[in-house]
Amino acid sequence: MLKVLIATGGTGGHLFPARQLAEQMKDCELLFAGHKLQSSPFFDRKIPYCEICSSGSKKDLFLLLKGMWQSLKLIFRFKPDVVVGFGSFHSFPVLLAAAILRKKIVLFEANCTLGKVNWFFAPFAKKIAFQFLVKRKKAAYVPLLPWSLKQVEPKKYPKDPKRVCILVFGGSQGAAFINETFCKAAKLLTFPFEVIHLTGKEDPNIVYDVPSVVKPFEEQMQAAYEAADLVVSRCGAGTTAELIRYAKPAVLIPYPYAHDHQRKNGEYLKQGARVLLQKDATPEKLSREIELLRNNLEVHKLALKQVALPETIEFGKLVRSVGEKK
Repeated sequence: MLKVLIATGGTGGHLFPARQLAEQMKDCELLFAGHKLQSSPFFDRKIPYCEICSSGSKKDLFLLLKGMWQSLKLIFRFKPDVVVGFGSFHSFPVLLAAAILRKKIVLFEANCTLGKVNWFFAPFAKKIAFQFLVKRKKAAYVPLLPWSLKQVEPKKYPKDPKRVCILVFGGSQGAAFINETFCKAAKLLTFPFEVIHLTGKEDPNIVYDVPSVVKPFEEQMQAAYEAADLVVSRCGAGTTAELIRYAKPAVLIPYPYAHDHQRKNGEYLKQGARVLLQKDATPEKLSREIELLRNNLEVHKLALKQVALPETIEFGKLVRSVGEKK
């Protein structure tokens, strides 16, 4: 039986695709390893896993060395045929140990450009899986996230045909800036609309005087997208893929501390989205961008449907092919 070590941790953006890979490889012996798996709300602790020390700061050298030592012992014990990395510093010690021990490595990069950890380990990887079209050695292409679509409640969000439905969210952790700015921008909009607002956490201060659903999180994002006419959000990799999949025009406010990845994700959508930098995103400018998007919805939808996508292979099959190759 193929043994697969999955190095991941941190936010939903890293853990959601890792868990979906696990679904594709149920016939293999799987082990998750990474930092903060124990405390993550996005990880199912029924899955076999090992908590590994790590740190996002170079100053915490002790934690990184401890994590590498833990990872070396783990790899000696588990003896994986292939190690799969999903980026972020949470996976760094595991991937470093795998590189030292010359284990086969497959990386998954959800964004349009490599993150720091994936960039560092790219020379050691057999394959680097992307969901967006990029020019890079060792690149392989996998379908757009999410890789598994669950059945959703029919018409979970009843829609008023006379109103534009705006879906607002800030990613798996929410975004206080978007929550606050959109609430103010909503008061400036001049067309009839309704709101689905996913806040990331309970916020009793978010109240609208138009039809609205305000909740911390939505497990059935497909239902929210199906109801929406347009989206206001960050532009993480998962969101970017979903906007293409569901052809939903969006005003995107990149997270300003993500090493420019999110801005590049937004630009990948070309005319399908309007990118507004956070430093420029006043309520007045956000409302103006929403109005402009709403006035040309069909044009923006068509642009999303025309985004260039490569031929793909299921990620589980790609990992198997690397792991089984002698």
